[in-house]
Amino acid sequence: MDEKKKELLLKASEVYMKYGVKSVTMDEMARQLGVSKKTLYQFVKDKNDLVENCMLLQHEEEKLKIEEIIKKTDNAIEQMLYISQLIVSELQQIHPSIFFDLAKYHPNVMNMMECHKHEYICGSIEQNLINGINQGLYRKNLNPKVISAIYVGMIDLVLSGQLMSESKLGPSEVYSEMFRYHIRGCANEQGLEYLVELIKNDDSLSAHL
Repeated sequence: MDEKKKELLLKASEVYMKYGVKSVTMDEMARQLGVSKKTLYQFVKDKNDLVENCMLLQHEEEKLKIEEIIKKTDNAIEQMLYISQLIVSELQQIHPSIFFDLAKYHPNVMNMMECHKHEYICGSIEQNLINGINQGLYRKNLNPKVISAIYVGMIDLVLSGQLMSESKLGPSEVYSEMFRYHIRGCANEQGLEYLVELIKNDDSLSAHL
């Protein structure tokens, strides 16, 4: 991807994360980016194209970050903890209306996000579960395909906003609770002992567990 276009899309994504999608017109986006609308249309056809390109870039950036985590450690529990930190950090920056806006006004982009979750995220979780079982950290009687599907289902519940409205918690807080449920349900006794030691040695992880 052209570097200028990538830079523009990253900045546009930040604007959408801060203000939501519906409320930001192309005029407002150009103003926020400090460019003319003519310059903006050199990179995208219309608003839907801009939103779609922003989502594609966000998916690619997320994949790169997750791949960096996987390279950093091959321990299944550590990987999940650091991935959870990444997701919580991203959720804390998201405007609460963004998923509603996408579903109502940009269904094609919402479908892209659904595919990303059910293919890449689900596949990543399934592989993590397999690795954790082989490493003796997760319960041997886990069914990786079923648990990974349940995990993605819980992500859907977080993004739907239903739990947030009922609990009056933000998306990052709801996800953190969901993650505790997931990791403590998957880990065996050895995995839980490792988890406790990991938290002791890294205070930044204690907020998630």
